[in-house]
Amino acid sequence: MTGFIFLRVRAHRLLLVAALLAVLLTTSVLATLTGFSGAIGDAALRHSLLTRSAAPASLVVRTDVTPGERAEVERKVEAGARRVFDGLPVSLRAYEKSSPYALPRSFQAPQDRAGDPYLTHLADLDRSRIRLVEGVWPKATDKGAIQVALPQAAAKELDLTPGGPPVKLSDRLDGPPVTVQVTGVYQPKDATDPYWQVDELNGRGARKLDFTTYGPLLTDPATFAESRVAPGDSAWLATADFRDVRVDRIAELKEAAEKGSKQFAKLSGITAGLTAETELPTVLERAERSLLVARSTLLIVALQLILLAGYALLLVARLLSSERAGETDLLVARGGSRGRVAWFSAAESLLLAVPAALLAPLLAGPLTQLLAGQGALERIGLELETAPTFAVWLVALVVALGCATAVVAPALSFTGMRRSVRMKSLPAPVRAGADVGLLAIAAVAYWQLDRQTSGGGVLSGDTEGELGVDPLLVGAPALALLAGTILTLRLLPPAAKLGERRAAKGRGLPGALAGWQLSRRPLRGAGPVLLLVLAVAMGMLAIGQGASWDRSQEDQADFNVGTHLRVQGGRVPTESQGEVYSSLPGVRDAAPAVRRTMELSGERTADLLALDLRHAADDLLLREDLGSGKELRDVLLERKAPSYGVALPAAARKAEFEVRIGSDKPTGTGDISVSAEAQDRYGTTRTLPLGKVTADGRTRIIGAELPATGPFTLTGFTLEVPPSRGRIEQHTFQVTSIRSDGKPIAPPGSLEWVGFAQDGATESPELPELTMLETGSTSDAPLSAAYSPPLASPDGPSVREVRITVARTSPPVPAAVVTERFLKASGAKLGATLDLPLSSSPLPIKIAKVVPELPTSTANGGAVLLDLRAVQAMKASKAETELTPSEWWLTSEPGKAEQAAGALRARPDVDPEQVLVRAEMAQELRDDPLGAGPQSALLAVALVAAALAAVGFAVSAAGSLRERAAEFSVLRALGTPQRQLARLIAAEQGVLIGLALAVGLALGAVLTRAVVPLIVLTGDAGKPVPSVLVELPLGRVALLLAAVAAVPLLVVAAIALRRADPVVSLRHEGGN
Repeated sequence: MTGFIFLRVRAHRLLLVAALLAVLLTTSVLATLTGFSGAIGDAALRHSLLTRSAAPASLVVRTDVTPGERAEVERKVEAGARRVFDGLPVSLRAYEKSSPYALPRSFQAPQDRAGDPYLTHLADLDRSRIRLVEGVWPKATDKGAIQVALPQAAAKELDLTPGGPPVKLSDRLDGPPVTVQVTGVYQPKDATDPYWQVDELNGRGARKLDFTTYGPLLTDPATFAESRVAPGDSAWLATADFRDVRVDRIAELKEAAEKGSKQFAKLSGITAGLTAETELPTVLERAERSLLVARSTLLIVALQLILLAGYALLLVARLLSSERAGETDLLVARGGSRGRVAWFSAAESLLLAVPAALLAPLLAGPLTQLLAGQGALERIGLELETAPTFAVWLVALVVALGCATAVVAPALSFTGMRRSVRMKSLPAPVRAGADVGLLAIAAVAYWQLDRQTSGGGVLSGDTEGELGVDPLLVGAPALALLAGTILTLRLLPPAAKLGERRAAKGRGLPGALAGWQLSRRPLRGAGPVLLLVLAVAMGMLAIGQGASWDRSQEDQADFNVGTHLRVQGGRVPTESQGEVYSSLPGVRDAAPAVRRTMELSGERTADLLALDLRHAADDLLLREDLGSGKELRDVLLERKAPSYGVALPAAARKAEFEVRIGSDKPTGTGDISVSAEAQDRYGTTRTLPLGKVTADGRTRIIGAELPATGPFTLTGFTLEVPPSRGRIEQHTFQVTSIRSDGKPIAPPGSLEWVGFAQDGATESPELPELTMLETGSTSDAPLSAAYSPPLASPDGPSVREVRITVARTSPPVPAAVVTERFLKASGAKLGATLDLPLSSSPLPIKIAKVVPELPTSTANGGAVLLDLRAVQAMKASKAETELTPSEWWLTSEPGKAEQAAGALRARPDVDPEQVLVRAEMAQELRDDPLGAGPQSALLAVALVAAALAAVGFAVSAAGSLRERAAEFSVLRALGTPQRQLARLIAAEQGVLIGLALAVGLALGAVLTRAVVPLIVLTGDAGKPVPSVLVELPLGRVALLLAAVAAVPLLVVAAIALRRADPVVSLRHEGGN
């Protein structure tokens, strides 16, 4: 019996080899995707916990410890940390510090010594986290000065070096002072090390908040053991060994971390001022969602591959059944039962399933390694476990058996002798109803998926709230692909009729015969055509999904940062911000911005952004379909407010003024402080101290150096007038000349001034009254203002502030660009005027343009963009305080954003996390293993689709031509040249290939643009902002078409050029 089975196999070896190849290919790819999904999940989770999420995944414990209890408390902390990390191995790094000390006032600038002193503290650091850059490590001392090492940043700021004079520190908690001796200078080995979470300065050496703090001063542990300094709190950083953690432990780890961090005092037995903090549950939840998105992506392509492979195998099975029809009838005629025939087929199926089931898991490892060596996975050096798991073997076995069953299914369903008459096809209404039903199901699935993605997420949840892969997300693309191919199948007969009419008009025999054959039996070629259509459409979906994902990461980085570099907040003094940010190395331009939030109905909020578009518009990172910076600038600056003041030259470095203050009687006031107000190129008003002037009527020259944020526009003067002793005086302040770098500047003739006076601090609870002043200008004094000094009295004001500013007319209402979501949420319309809460008083704006999205805004109520200069002009016209920039948008020179970011992060008044760099964010998004991993599999799936299509087309084409062997023999016997027969075959098959490629190209383009925006998601399973812009690179599409068409064209060429003896074919037909 075994010999008979092998004889059957040998008789149809080419078809069975093709079937085996298709089964092995399908099984290997699906087994590889299974192994890759598991391996990428485990590796990405470990990579995240050990690298980018190492800090939030650690545990920071703080408590008060006495020296004698330290060892016992540390043991309890370690035991509690093991409970938090669900029994994983834990390592502890300690940090012990003193209470705060004050540095000597001599380290401060003279003008700052009246305020709070500089602070510092001593600490015992983990020396494996730092390196000595100068001097020697501090040692324990029994008496005298305590040896310390200073952070490099603090040493530079304080100008301290090893071996210098001792420094006396004052205890801020009224304890005894201590004297320290600097012996060395250190710096962190890695400033991003999670260890620096235990340090309130985060390892930066200096920080400027309400207090300026330098440190910590590293000292020997014996200093704390001997209680030579006032003790502070102690901290430990607990980190778990995540090197062997797997995805299946996420739930247990998350539960243990949530309970353990909340109940750490109970678990550890420590009660004295204990705090335990970890963000591990949040990290794991984010990783879990990213993992589900990655698995969904792989399942999407796997389902499409199953669809293609199933159709290819059915084609092979149909041809095999047709080839064996006579043999099967003969077996039945000689007494073979249905069971026996089915047993023969089942035995043959094992010859297909067993090799595939055994080889596929063994091939999955190398193929997984090959996928891991592509793109982002190669860049980040992610190592995947490639040993076949139980899941890989199980998938390989199931897929192999399923594929083999599909190949022999016609034989297993044999019911008896075959009739020679053709079976009737289903009625047209039934077929049409099935087609319409499939299209309706695909449309409903697409609609539901679109609704889910518009709602912000596509992960499904069970009754207990556990997230899982959404079947709709996985199945909708395959349904759309299947519906498109079925539609193609129904359009094939009319297309064949049309082709026959066109071919009949020609003179050549091959074209006419090819057209007649396709029209007579259009569905004969439907199998290979649909196979190629599926391969092309599926390949284009894979290419479009991969390219669109890559583009989306770049778009998200552009959108979230808005420019090359953005600084959020920071503690740089307001008047110095423009100079600091514009002078950074590598920065070409800087633009201030003010961001606020507006509450809307329905628990929605909108982002309000006022940005200096004169300096930001040209380099605004805005995608082309959302507009351009130039368009936004033109809209917002169309109604430009007039400029006021005296313009100083762009290159001016110093401003000088000839001023005099006269009094109607001998003055009894002291010297009057005079300062000028000038607006820099960013629209920020700078106060320039000019000096002190006596009210004696004498002309004096006073001036100030100009900062590096010019050109400046002089907008006013401020006088701080002390009280007059014993008499009422009338003063006249005059500016007789304005000079820049020694050159006189003539103010505009139309310039007008307005002045007012307001008393400073008094003992009265009432607000000081605002008094308007008389101002004017003469030929010898462009500015003149009269005022009265306050009278000296015990409850009177200590100073009277006199301000003279340029008179302004009311500027136009600022124009605004809003998003579509803002219009919908606010109920406003284009051209409407609204009041926005940018400050204490509402700001009227007019909606001038509506755009889909505005950069840096993801609020559910949309966003509003304004020009900051227009907003400041409106506030100045109302004598309101101008808005203080809350962030700065920096434009860097090409390739120098990292340099500028490094300089910013090194400043003690800027926190590193406040600096957003577009290039860094894009790199982080691209190199996310769970996001980039599935993209590596897309190209491989496209290649496999082309291979399966090639196998199916070759088998189908060969079988079709074998069926028509007699027809070709008759034509040869009638004298048709072999060359014309070759042209006939080439014309028929070429039309089918060309038609398949064209239809597949059109179907793939339509499906890609319809489906890809719904299945490209963020790591949190949300819809990317801005929305996905579908990319279909022409080069990759051309390579796909060439790959799909290459093997079919070679097969057609081989068949067309093959010479067959017509006598043999006719005798065989006659014998039958």
